[in-house]
Amino acid sequence: MRAAVIGAGFLGSALATGAEHRGWDVTVIGHSDPYSLGRRLTTAGTLTFIPGSGAAELSAVLRRDVGVVVIAAGGRFPVPSADEPEADAVDTLSLLINVCEAVRTVSPDTRIVFLSSAGGVYAPGPGTGLRAETDRAVPTSPYGMSRLMAEHYLEFYRRVHGLSCTALRCSNVYGRLLPESRGQGVVSAAFRCALTGTPFRLHGTGAQRRDFLHVDDFVRAALDLVALGTDVPGTVNIGSGVGCSVVEVVERVSTVMARTIPVVAGPSAGTDTGSLVVDTSLLRSLVDFRPLPPDQGIELMGRGLRSDASLPR
Repeated sequence: MRAAVIGAGFLGSALATGAEHRGWDVTVIGHSDPYSLGRRLTTAGTLTFIPGSGAAELSAVLRRDVGVVVIAAGGRFPVPSADEPEADAVDTLSLLINVCEAVRTVSPDTRIVFLSSAGGVYAPGPGTGLRAETDRAVPTSPYGMSRLMAEHYLEFYRRVHGLSCTALRCSNVYGRLLPESRGQGVVSAAFRCALTGTPFRLHGTGAQRRDFLHVDDFVRAALDLVALGTDVPGTVNIGSGVGCSVVEVVERVSTVMARTIPVVAGPSAGTDTGSLVVDTSLLRSLVDFRPLPPDQGIELMGRGLRSDASLPR
């Protein structure tokens, strides 16, 4: 399999290295190489990093018989998107449309996979009901609105131009210590507080339940879907299917790291209530999907951080 991944951030680099370990030939296009893609273990596949914006470099890559393009970039993160809604929409949609146009004109048999957001597209609600792909989408931020509009563009290219396009609605993926500036990632934020001794800022009561998925499970599920070929629905949820409250996450991280994490109250974003857990029935009907429970996934992340000598002690 030849694959192209646009975006070398947390999810893009994880997918790229996971695909390489499977023996795929992967080209990554991105602005930076934060997870040291060039210093990986030798595997059966190959991995090439091309610095750039993504769409401008893609046409030449597509001529190498690429089977799939994964879009793991574009736009702002959820919190910053509220301050820059126009930039978020322009960056997200211009990248996706340009990728679709490049595929349509250069290699129309190449599949397109877009990493959307379950947390951005679905709205939290009362009770413990699961959000299925057929449920109504109610974005609560510019970030979610741009992701949903991107999904509509993918459907347009599927319907009008016959391209094979899939949006993966990802839940809260964790497993690496993310940059604090992202303002995203409850599990990562809790680990950072445990490592540095800084308080965890709790928005809302902390009882709100969310769907947390370890990055290794995300990579397996996404690559298994890609390996299926063209018989993949237009929208697929990728999550654990299990709800875990923010307070439970902080308590579990505190236990794993054997450190008390002080908690302080922060302002509410208006969405810090209710439950948002995805229904993974469709995903499970397509691939063998058995994700780690949150407590085991958090323990796995903790072991990795404890063994990293460069982190605070």
